[in-house]
Amino acid sequence: MRKLALVLTLLPLAACSSFSGDNLTAEQQRRGIKSVSSLSSQYDSEMFYARLRQRSDGRNNAWGRDFAAIGSFIDRHIWNYDANDPYINYPSDTTKLDHLGHFGLDALTSVPGVDEITTRL
Repeated sequence: MRKLALVLTLLPLAACSSFSGDNLTAEQQRRGIKSVSSLSSQYDSEMFYARLRQRSDGRNNAWGRDFAAIGSFIDRHIWNYDANDPYINYPSDTTKLDHLGHFGLDALTSVPGVDEITTRL
């Protein structure tokens, strides 16, 4: 009975390809030919890491999409802004320098001393 238990315990190890010999001749090893078991192991490792990267990329993309959805929700329902609304995002020839100039002019004229001078003129 002990022999049967030992055989049943060691049988899966004998069937495992990692414990089987490479069965390559010296000439095949010298030429750089790889055994089927090493190629299979390399393929399994590459596929494992490829799937791991794919899952990680999927999580990162989902996080980015969710974060963008939160931003668009806040824009739409709090600021009443929709990026796809043509009435809001109409084509304009103003540049960032124009916007900066208008902002600077508004900020400068809102200073109390300047505001007093500009309203008296």
